[in-house]
Amino acid sequence: MSLNAHRSVRALVALGLAPLLVLSTLLASAPAQAQKIRPTFFGMHDGLISSGSIPGVELGAVRLWDSGTSWRQIETANGVFDFTATDQAVENAEAAGLRPMLVLGQTPRFHATKRNAAGAYGRGATSMPRIAAWTRYVGRVAQRYGNRVDYQIWNEPNVKNYWTGTTAQMAKLTATASTRIKRAAGRRATVVAPAFPLRLKGQQGWYTKYWASKVGRKSVAAFVNVVAVNLYPEAKQAPEAQLQLLNIAKRQLPKAARKKPMWNTEINYGLLGGDTARRISAAKQASFVARTLLLNAASPIRRVYWYRWAVGPIANTHLVEDDRTTLTRAGRAWDTVHGWINRTDVKSCSQARRGKLKGVYTCTVRVSRTEVRRVHWKPSGRAATITTPRSTRSWTNLAGTTTDRNGRYRLRVGSLPVMVSSRS
Repeated sequence: MSLNAHRSVRALVALGLAPLLVLSTLLASAPAQAQKIRPTFFGMHDGLISSGSIPGVELGAVRLWDSGTSWRQIETANGVFDFTATDQAVENAEAAGLRPMLVLGQTPRFHATKRNAAGAYGRGATSMPRIAAWTRYVGRVAQRYGNRVDYQIWNEPNVKNYWTGTTAQMAKLTATASTRIKRAAGRRATVVAPAFPLRLKGQQGWYTKYWASKVGRKSVAAFVNVVAVNLYPEAKQAPEAQLQLLNIAKRQLPKAARKKPMWNTEINYGLLGGDTARRISAAKQASFVARTLLLNAASPIRRVYWYRWAVGPIANTHLVEDDRTTLTRAGRAWDTVHGWINRTDVKSCSQARRGKLKGVYTCTVRVSRTEVRRVHWKPSGRAATITTPRSTRSWTNLAGTTTDRNGRYRLRVGSLPVMVSSRS
C-alpha cells in the first residue's frame, strides 16, 4: 500500500466488488494457538529508511516498501541496476537490529508485457513482466543480499493499483522467483507469498484462486515459506474484526499452506479511500495499537508490520507526531505492549460470552514459572469489573504506570487494555 493506495478500494467497488458485510457480532475468541513472541514479531514500514530514518519504537523487523527499493527503482534501464538506496536501507535496518523484508515488485515499463497498464507507480508497473527479465532481476537481488533479507514476491496483487495480471501469472512469478532465490541465496532463504488484503469479497475471491493455483504439478504453496495477509478491516471496524478476516484467510488455504507461518504485513485503521481516514481520538488510537498486537500475538500470525511510521492522512492511528520523532499516545502504547509480551509465551486471547463480564477480552501470557500476565479490555459499552487472581502482585495501565497490589481485588476494565501480573 502507498499513501494513494486506497483509491483502489473505490475502483474495486466500481467494478462490482462489494465490501464485506459487517457481522452483527465479532468472533468470540482469537484462534487458540500459543506462540513464543520473538522481537521480529514487531514490524514496521518506514519509507525513509534508506536515508537513515529509523522508527523510534521497539521493533525487530522492517518491510521495505515505498522506500525507494522497488524493481522500477533498482533496474533503471534494461540491464542497468542501481542498488544504492536498497543497500542503504538494508544496512540501516541491520544496524538498528531490524530484520529487513524486501518486496520484489513493481515492473519497469520497459519489461512490461502491457506497457500502458495503469497503476499507482506509473505505466506498466502493474503488468506481468517478461519472465526472463523477472528471473534476471530476482537473481541479481538474491545474489546480492543472500539470507540478509526476507523476499516478498509482490504487494497486494488482488488490488488493481498493484497488479493487472492474472492469478496464474502471479503464481508463475512466485514459482520462478522462489526457484531463483533458493538457487542464489540458498535453501534457507525465506520466500514470502504476495500480500493479500481481504476486506472486499472480490479480494477474497482472488486470494482463494491464487492459493488454488498450480505451477507445473506443484501447488503454489510449495514455493513459499510464509503466507502473507494485510488484515485491514472496514473503516468503522475495530481490531477485533481482524479475526473474521484471519479465519477466512486460514479457511481458504490449501492443505500444503496451512502449516506455514502467516505474517500480517500491513495493518492500520479507518481507511476510506484516497488520502482520507475516519478520525478517532488519541485514546482510541492507543487502544487500537495495543489490541492489534495482543490479538495477533494470540493467533497464527507470527509477525505484524504496522503501516506505517509517519503514516499521514490515509489512516487514523498514528504512532508519531509530524516531526517523525515524538511518540503519540499510540506510539507509547506500542512500547508498553512490547514490554508486556516480548519474549513471552502468549497462550490465548478469549472473549467472555455471557454473565457480568460479557464482552471482556482476556489474553493470558506466561512470562516464567513464577509470573503470569493477564491483559483485559472491553472493546465497547460500559466498563466491566473483573476480579484479579489471589496471587496478584500488580497491574499496569496502557500508559505504562504500574500499581503494586498484592492479593485479589476488583478492577474496572474498559477499552484501554490493562495488564495484571500474578504468580499463577
